[in-house]
Amino acid sequence: MRSIELVLTSDAEATVRAVWDALVVADLPSMGRSTSETNAPHVTLAAGEDLPVPGRLDAPVPASVRTGGVLLFAAGPGRHVLGVSVVVDRALLAFHEAVHRAAPGGVDTALPGRWSPHLTLARRPRDTDLPRMLDVLASVPVPDELGIAGVRHWDGKTRTVTPVV
Repeated sequence: MRSIELVLTSDAEATVRAVWDALVVADLPSMGRSTSETNAPHVTLAAGEDLPVPGRLDAPVPASVRTGGVLLFAAGPGRHVLGVSVVVDRALLAFHEAVHRAAPGGVDTALPGRWSPHLTLARRPRDTDLPRMLDVLASVPVPDELGIAGVRHWDGKTRTVTPVV
């Protein structure tokens, strides 16, 4: 799988990593357990098996994103993906559409009109872990606004990152 992602400023990344670390300390599932060099907090804009590195984008990269509430996606029986939603404002919507014009062919769930932008906190926690995870999130909240540093193309097959903007 390949993806095109918004990456956070160093301060914003540190705040999300603090949440990841708090989940690890609580012995819960967390993105902080991944040791991959390319593992970084991000907002996926597009994803697909053959997604190209986009060339010129015809909309500016948003300077920041606003966070919303906790988000759960189904990930199999008794499992979910736990994330924090990202509010879609006009600037983010315009940029998301520009990414898809420049790099068509993404999966349906990332297309304009179907996209649920978020920051992933944990993949596949058990339903029984969720109450404790919510307690951790209450103690280490994600800020209302996170700065954006740029855009990257991630190739899961080669585990490489290409800066886009």
